[in-house]
Amino acid sequence: MRIHKQLGKETVNTFSRKVKILAERMRGIDFSTVIQPEEIGFDPEKITHSSPSGNKYLTNLLDDLDVTERDSILDIGSGKGSAIQTMLKYPFSKVDGVELSNYLAVVATQNFKKLNMERTQIFNCDATSFKNFGNYNIFYLYNPFPYEIMVKVINSIYISVKDPNKEIRLIYNNPVCHDAIINQGF
Repeated sequence: MRIHKQLGKETVNTFSRKVKILAERMRGIDFSTVIQPEEIGFDPEKITHSSPSGNKYLTNLLDDLDVTERDSILDIGSGKGSAIQTMLKYPFSKVDGVELSNYLAVVATQNFKKLNMERTQIFNCDATSFKNFGNYNIFYLYNPFPYEIMVKVINSIYISVKDPNKEIRLIYNNPVCHDAIINQGF
């Protein structure tokens, strides 16, 4: 008698993720491992964990945006660059990231260097003090920070983009602070 056990979706996803992490390690890159705030010296009450978001959902969304070379995108809270890796498959003129953690910014920079992806820059700074939001028309956030910081960053984006005719797009994955964005006029 044979017994067949059906694998649940969660088990398959966990297995696929482990295979992806192993394949990345073999290539000397790391986009997919999750980093807890405590591991990089941050307070988990103020900073969320860093996890990859460059996946089929982001790909589907970017397919629907009709991206052209006139578009530029900034990943705010870019972590190791998983979403940026996906974004680089599209004809954006700029695909950059802002990352507070020096450790994560270095990992992302090394990832792109090893893959010879030179069309991106990682800014290692606090998003609340970033001064170049006006250089972008699309902003991507994967729930990078708590409500109070979200309000400051969204306000900075709003103020930095001074051209009233410039269309701004905000992609907010896992929108825990949705109200902060709506209350700032987006």
